[in-house]
Amino acid sequence: MLRDIPAPGLSPLGPGSPGVPGPWDWNTPCYLLIQNGQGAFEPGICDSFPAVGRWHQLFLVFAAALGLAGCLLFSDPVNRAPTVTVSAPDLPVYRKKDVKFTAAVKDDRDNPSSLELRWDVLDPKWDELDPKVASCPSLGPADWRKGLPTTPPDRPFVYAFDTLETKCVCAEVTDGKGAKGYGCSQPIKPSNPPPVAVITDGSGLLSGEPRRLCAQIKLSAEKSDFPVGDPVLYKWGVQYTGSYPAGRSVQLGPCSDDKTGVLQCFYAATAGTYTVSLTIDDVLDKTQTTSGTSPDFVIPVGEDSPPCIRRTDPDVHAQRIMLSRGSDLVGSDQSRTFKAMSVDDDCEPFPTVSGSIAPAQFVWSVLDDTGSGAGNWVRQTDSSESFTVSQAKFPNARPGDTVKIRLEVRDTPVQQTYQSGGVVCADTTDLCCGPKGCSGTANDCVRWTTWTVQFQP
Repeated sequence: MLRDIPAPGLSPLGPGSPGVPGPWDWNTPCYLLIQNGQGAFEPGICDSFPAVGRWHQLFLVFAAALGLAGCLLFSDPVNRAPTVTVSAPDLPVYRKKDVKFTAAVKDDRDNPSSLELRWDVLDPKWDELDPKVASCPSLGPADWRKGLPTTPPDRPFVYAFDTLETKCVCAEVTDGKGAKGYGCSQPIKPSNPPPVAVITDGSGLLSGEPRRLCAQIKLSAEKSDFPVGDPVLYKWGVQYTGSYPAGRSVQLGPCSDDKTGVLQCFYAATAGTYTVSLTIDDVLDKTQTTSGTSPDFVIPVGEDSPPCIRRTDPDVHAQRIMLSRGSDLVGSDQSRTFKAMSVDDDCEPFPTVSGSIAPAQFVWSVLDDTGSGAGNWVRQTDSSESFTVSQAKFPNARPGDTVKIRLEVRDTPVQQTYQSGGVVCADTTDLCCGPKGCSGTANDCVRWTTWTVQFQP
């Protein structure tokens, strides 16, 4: 119950009422009974309005008090917008290289893991006084592109900058009641990544592994790394260390029709060590050029090695060949042709291949024991890869007599493999290892091969 209780000495009827002295003093204290539903006096200021108006105001005060109490009892607390903080990326940030961003999310009510993010890459704001100073302020909904997908806050945002322009990486977070928060990284200006120059050998050999003399060396920069589509320049170089003056004139050049410079070849014509270098310039524009240099690629080239006979006809393992007279039955061998099928050599292989500096030289020798001679090896005039033996070549041969046929292969730098080098080889072996040892098993790679021919009745 609301009652207006006058202060002592005042009438509740207002000015002009019986017993009320003079005009109403509107600043006179009055009392309202409105505390917790119980009678209580609260001093107040009586506004200057007639008694009816004052009662009307008291009614409005009472209604307002009830409305405020209802608001306090039945309204939810104010929902605060969530916050999002974008992490700084690891430096340096390169153009066209993936960069990972993460975000820390906070909210007053929702579990951060239940919220969702939208990421965007935006242009920064530039300082009007200093155009070189950029900032990434908190940006609003108007700055975000439409239709961007949402991601959980624990999923990183991976982005590759296409250009060298300064950008802001920003995140928008929305809570369960639709309130949004915004956060951005510091301004990020990518740089052009330096190329990673890599040299590989087309043969599959690694740097430092030896090559044979006269080898065709084909080098490639195809495994180098730089942004796809960037204009690049390949700068190759080669240095020679060795005892042969001709090696200092060796230069790298394009392989076949390659004009880009990614492939380079040279011919190892002299023994020694060739050190190849490669620098790649990424010429993005006239003002930005980045370079990358590969580790030196070292190519040791060995000295000239003697040629080796790989296969012959008859078989290289044959010890004795029977040769019949013409009076024997039809179908018997009255002559025999020996032939070299292939020769392995660094500079002069047989059959000749591209890059051979000269054909292999075949030397045939005969040790004839059929006559009264001393039995010395006699070099034959035949210089091809084949040699024919028949009775007509040995008119003094008797049944049971033997001759020995030897095929030796020589190359140009080593004119007389069999006789030179201070190496003495017995007639019973075809392997002559020399001071540097053998590279193979018996009859696998021989410098010469020998057959014994026996004449039959």
